[in-house]
Amino acid sequence: MWMLPPGAAFAQAEPAAAQAHAIPQALRIEQKETAEQLTTLASRPAPVGPAAKEALALLQKHYAREREFILPPLTLLPLLADGTVTADMAWALPMVDRVKAEREQIFNEHAEITEALNALLAAAIEANDNDAKEFAESAAGDSLTDLEILEPAILMIGETLRAKLPAAH
Repeated sequence: MWMLPPGAAFAQAEPAAAQAHAIPQALRIEQKETAEQLTTLASRPAPVGPAAKEALALLQKHYAREREFILPPLTLLPLLADGTVTADMAWALPMVDRVKAEREQIFNEHAEITEALNALLAAAIEANDNDAKEFAESAAGDSLTDLEILEPAILMIGETLRAKLPAAH
């Protein structure tokens, strides 16, 4: 069961400047748990272990990109949902622009990750490893969530900021 750390609240957001390079806590937790599960699966014998190692390597590379520029703009969502747009949110625009410019590469990374997770799923079925099977199915769904929900949300953040910030941004 997940518990929020002391002092955390859903409704409150930190000032945008303090969040400039953070990613939402829920996504940080998800990345950590996924990497931990894959690391555990990678220690298993073939065919599951090698398939998990491949998926882990691809995810770690992608997670680094996500933390660098893909996910930080999402920290602005609670403020934008409340109608708050301030000049100090402009830090997100170069990140959003990079997401937009690299959409094809991001899509290709997710395709590779999905292929690796499908290989892990096949390995899990072959090994009759239900834990690995359930994990691979769930992780593949998370990858689709990134493409179908998170990436469009990031682009909408950019559109909202551009529409409401002074023209200098």
